[in-house]
Amino acid sequence: MKKYLLIFLVLPLFVQAQTADYIDEEALFMKLVYQVQSPAFKFADYSKVYETVHLNRSRRKIDLKTLPAKKKVLSPKEIYKQNRPDVYRFVKVFVNPRNGKNTIDNVSTAFPVSEEGHFLINQHMAELWDVGSGDSSKVDRSVVYFLADYDGNMLSIDSVCTYDKKADVAIIKANTGGKKIKAFPLGDDLETGEHAYIIAHPKAYLYYFSEGMVNRMTQDGDDVYSRKMELSADYAGGSSGGPIFDNKGNIIGMVSQTLSFYYYQEEQKSLQMVVRQSVPVSLIKEFIKK
Repeated sequence: MKKYLLIFLVLPLFVQAQTADYIDEEALFMKLVYQVQSPAFKFADYSKVYETVHLNRSRRKIDLKTLPAKKKVLSPKEIYKQNRPDVYRFVKVFVNPRNGKNTIDNVSTAFPVSEEGHFLINQHMAELWDVGSGDSSKVDRSVVYFLADYDGNMLSIDSVCTYDKKADVAIIKANTGGKKIKAFPLGDDLETGEHAYIIAHPKAYLYYFSEGMVNRMTQDGDDVYSRKMELSADYAGGSSGGPIFDNKGNIIGMVSQTLSFYYYQEEQKSLQMVVRQSVPVSLIKEFIKK
């Protein structure tokens, strides 16, 4: 009887020690709201990107220092816990016409590839600035964008360094205040059938972790910029720009878009499958000087 009593007394302590790490989405959201609605927040402090975003920087190779790839294999839980704090939100700030208050919208996902503040986003997100328009007067300065990490640290964006529509890649430079930030190392392309892991913000479901395999790697002839990696991992709008990791925590791609296949395609009836396309890391490397 005493043995059983001891087991029952110890078991609740063990269960308590295994408590899951819960995400409080409301708290994460409101932490940014309080900052943008503070008197200290100034739109001008987040508008530097508008000075050069109209310039044509398509397919420029930029000089940045990436980190060496990791070699230690991690469990999925380790991949998530080690990398989640540094998966950023790409956030829009605007004045709500109904109440006159600064308001935020979690637009998509972003991640750092250099300690100096170079981030990957999709070109279709960079289009929000009308990149490469050649006309600075087209810029809507009433709306600004910033990057925010898990802890709510906000980084302004200085410039769009390079981009390409076909590749759906853009590299932006954030203002880190001269401080080094944690960056993700770039790995190598995976083979079809290998496993990949994604941390992103689908429809503002913050820090959603998804696992899947590589379904296909495709390329049109010799056109490197047409490369696509298709995955079985789940993602949706808001996941754009999300980092895709291998089993060591290295970047092997970036979320791009989904394609829905219907039995009656024109009427979009009877959904049969969704193809999830991403940017393979070999294509990301095309925008970085070797």
